[in-house]
Amino acid sequence: MTVSDIRSPCRDVAGRLTLGHDWPVTALDDLEAELAAVAAREPAVQAWTARHSDNELRARVTEAAAGGGPLAGWTLGVKDVIDTADLPTGRGSPIYTGRHPTEDAACVALARAAGAVVAGKTTTTEFALFTPTATTNPHNGTRTPGGSSSGSAAAVAAGMVRAAYGTQTVGSVLRPAAFCGVVGFKGSHGAVPMNGVGALALSLDTLGWHTRSVADAAILQAVLTGAAPAVPPTHGGSGAPRLGLYRSHVWDRAQPELEPLLAVVTDRLRVAGADVVELDPAPHLAPVVDAGAVILAVESALVFAWERAHHADQIHPKILRLFARGDRTDRAEYHEAQRTVAAARAAHDRWLDDLGVDALLTPSAPGEAGPIDTTGDSIFNATWSTLGVPTIQIPAGTGPLGLPLGVQLAGRRWSDAALFAPAAWVEAALAVATPIEITSS
Repeated sequence: MTVSDIRSPCRDVAGRLTLGHDWPVTALDDLEAELAAVAAREPAVQAWTARHSDNELRARVTEAAAGGGPLAGWTLGVKDVIDTADLPTGRGSPIYTGRHPTEDAACVALARAAGAVVAGKTTTTEFALFTPTATTNPHNGTRTPGGSSSGSAAAVAAGMVRAAYGTQTVGSVLRPAAFCGVVGFKGSHGAVPMNGVGALALSLDTLGWHTRSVADAAILQAVLTGAAPAVPPTHGGSGAPRLGLYRSHVWDRAQPELEPLLAVVTDRLRVAGADVVELDPAPHLAPVVDAGAVILAVESALVFAWERAHHADQIHPKILRLFARGDRTDRAEYHEAQRTVAAARAAHDRWLDDLGVDALLTPSAPGEAGPIDTTGDSIFNATWSTLGVPTIQIPAGTGPLGLPLGVQLAGRRWSDAALFAPAAWVEAALAVATPIEITSS
């Protein structure tokens, strides 16, 4: 079946998304296994800021499963910068401790209408920036889960929930997904409504999510955009993609385990039938990271005007330094950064068309997860976030410390659904062989 064979999702008279034959049917969660994982692992992982009780979740999941919908009975974690009417939203800041919104963010309302059950709120760094949370990496408690969507990635990786929302301004969905060994997806900038999501930099902020599989990520994308669901291939042997292997101009930030990882991944994909072409650094992408940093500093300084005026003593000094940089930035420099990004986006679309690739294959993070007092380096995510293109992280193996490593595919703007077919192909091709273990550089 192809995407063109699938009709749009239907709705009942109450407006609820229904699970007709138009949608792929997926198994319901094993809620009891998830609750057991919470009981066993949450004291160490600390992925949650608030959760509904086990009995309440049992009742809600039973009701949602009976009601139908594309996400019928799915459990969903929600990053604590995203408003929920039934749980507090603290944005990782003492300024907002105990804040109770009166309505759901649009993305939460859409998920509930499709049958999902919000299990609880997952931890976030302060204002979704770079101060570590209490959350630990489920694979090693001394290592970071990444940030800023720390709890979302950790909760999915620890088996506590089927899917979890995050947000990405630079690398806050893809990097934690890589560190925790789960699928992470963020769409084109503007593709999913951000009403009710705490802003950081409006030119860059994008909703994303962590899931157990590419197929689940694709279903969520369809629900949140109103699109017909993509049905990705389930094996590596058919529909082999053409991929552009892109190390980029920031390769000097890569850890030693990345080169052997890409070598093994590329070899396995080629053996499975993919056409993988190695690409030189593209000139139009060279200035994008620096331009994005200017945009982030200026826009975040403006977004947090109230917090700075009334609660500056409750904001981490590192965040205040970012705001101060934004204050110092001449607006001509900000405008030039915006023009640089606009030009890069146009050039990027033309470049991908000329290459004829289905997606770019790049690292998701510089290497394995770092120490617990960090959140990791977002350098391998920054270019794609600033361009506003869809990206998806796929677990690829483990590194010298036995921690997850991943690769990401970057697609074309406003072609989000088209990214799932090559992503599912890569996921399946890597899964059929012996797990990749990079033991040394």
